Amino acid sequence: MVLKNFWTPQIEAKLHAWHQMQQVANIEKPAPCFTIAREFGCQAYPLAEELTRRLNARVAGDPWVIIGRQILDEVARLTGYTVEQIEKSQDTPSALKAIFAMFLDPSTAEETEVFTHMRTVIRGFARRGNCVLVGRGATCVTQDLPNCIHLRLVAPYQFRLEKIMRTHSLNETEARRFIDLHQQQRDDFVRRFACDNIDDAMLYHLVINNSRISIEDMAALAEFWMIRHTT
Repeated sequence: MVLKNFWTPQIEAKLHAWHQMQQVANIEKPAPCFTIAREFGCQAYPLAEELTRRLNARVAGDPWVIIGRQILDEVARLTGYTVEQIEKSQDTPSALKAIFAMFLDPSTAEETEVFTHMRTVIRGFARRGNCVLVGRGATCVTQDLPNCIHLRLVAPYQFRLEKIMRTHSLNETEARRFIDLHQQQRDDFVRRFACDNIDDAMLYHLVINNSRISIEDMAALAEFWMIRHTT
């Protein structure tokens, strides 16, 4: 789900300030980082927003920021590809190599070229800490980083179906197709890019049922875990 008006000048200023301060951060003890993965239709971005709000309210110093689409922006800057080209590759996984072949030299037209840059960008954000990485396979590619806390949101299909119907003004049939298509695309992308099974509970510190716990309580739980995890 794309959040309208999510990227604001205020958020951009915070990200810039955060980036500047992180350049001199103590790399031997990086700040915490969260990753959030979810079943399609769960509320990852609302959780990320509430979590960063809580964390920014309780601590002074480096601001916490949400990193989602910014990953693609940074990969585009590093590789020279457009965000649209990278997004297109993710949205049509069955034709991934063919799409990259359209934009890369035929001798180097491998999906791994962009994926390598994406891993580097994700791990760069994670190592700096004080951020919440949403999606993009971040959970898988940061498993070895001790400052990362991994969250996964799950929910019954009916809960996710009703949410998608409300959010996108779809009828039930349309919403089912929407969920099935986007879940398959995400699963295929993560499988190619990061790991075989993003559903594996062993990848996470916390697996939370989105239908049973409010956004506020999920954020409080994640914050509590971070305090226990980092002290």
